Amino acid sequence: MSRVKRREDVFYRLFREYAAKISDTAEVYKKIFSEDYPGTRTLIRSMKDYENVCDDAAKRIFMELSNSFITPFDREDISVLVKRMDDIVDYMEAAASRMDLFAVEDMRPEAVKLAEITVQAIGELVKIMDRFSNFKKDPQVMDLCLGVDVIEDEGDAVYKTALADLFRGDVPTLEIMKWSRVLDRMELALNACEHACDIVQGVVMKNA
Repeated sequence: MSRVKRREDVFYRLFREYAAKISDTAEVYKKIFSEDYPGTRTLIRSMKDYENVCDDAAKRIFMELSNSFITPFDREDISVLVKRMDDIVDYMEAAASRMDLFAVEDMRPEAVKLAEITVQAIGELVKIMDRFSNFKKDPQVMDLCLGVDVIEDEGDAVYKTALADLFRGDVPTLEIMKWSRVLDRMELALNACEHACDIVQGVVMKNA
């Protein structure tokens, strides 16, 4: 294996590890936003620990980037992709922490669904990163990215339904305020999955 290939492989390995850590975080996120809530409230604080682990993974990629003359694709795209993946974790942690901060006592079914859809999107991102090193020859990379777009559309519909149910139903004003802010962060977490995949699609098209 050439030195150039070895240096490129380092980045793909780090992205695979990063995606796996985001997936671990998402599993806890899904447990929090489940029908077992508020029994799962004790997991909320652990989200910060998972976020720190993911931050460390992101920092390793940035450190490798700063120390490398050779990169597998455009340096700016590497940087932006790390940031978009970081957004996923940040928004999941923000949504979970607001459940505790706002003393939310009951779970809403749309929140359960949004968390499940987000985990699904992140699962596809993991598959993308597993194949990313061969993106020039593997059409599945682009297909998986397009699949995340479809998943995000499904989540967007759930988010809109959740807001409609809040404002049309007999929901106390304080609960509307709490849940609208939680759901906002949940939707942003899912959007961040799509944005990360948009960067991957751009890399594929630039190097076609």
